[in-house]
Amino acid sequence: MRDRLTGPKLVQIIIVMVILVSAFLFRTYWYAPGEDGSEQENVNFCDISHKLCLIEQAGLSAEARLYADALSAETPFTLEVKFSAPGVKVTRSVLEGETMYMGTLPALIEEESPGLWRGQALVGACTEARMTWAWVLEVELEGKSQRLRFLFDVGR
Repeated sequence: MRDRLTGPKLVQIIIVMVILVSAFLFRTYWYAPGEDGSEQENVNFCDISHKLCLIEQAGLSAEARLYADALSAETPFTLEVKFSAPGVKVTRSVLEGETMYMGTLPALIEEESPGLWRGQALVGACTEARMTWAWVLEVELEGKSQRLRFLFDVGR
């Protein structure tokens, strides 16, 4: 059973090719990213295990730092955050896996002086050689809640 390439079949093939090529050209040359709302938020990665990181959000600035002799999985380290406003209260402090879901781990911190919070935490071992974690803080200032995320890398 041999089908011949007839005129109507050839027209169908040409129409499909024109549609595919025009979709490719539109997506490649004329489409501006973010028009459909699918573009992800661009996050500046500031690793708190290597340097002091600053986040400014809704009139509040927070500087965070992680202190450890040798940062590795299942080894305790110190977390510190300093807020621009002394009346800030941390209502939740947890660690979350950023590059792989590892659940949430508590990051126990206490207020040492007005606006300065410090405590200890540890992260679990992962199958990856390096994993990015997020220190997630939910804070309250003057009755308004905010959520802050500080990222850091941990190797095995």
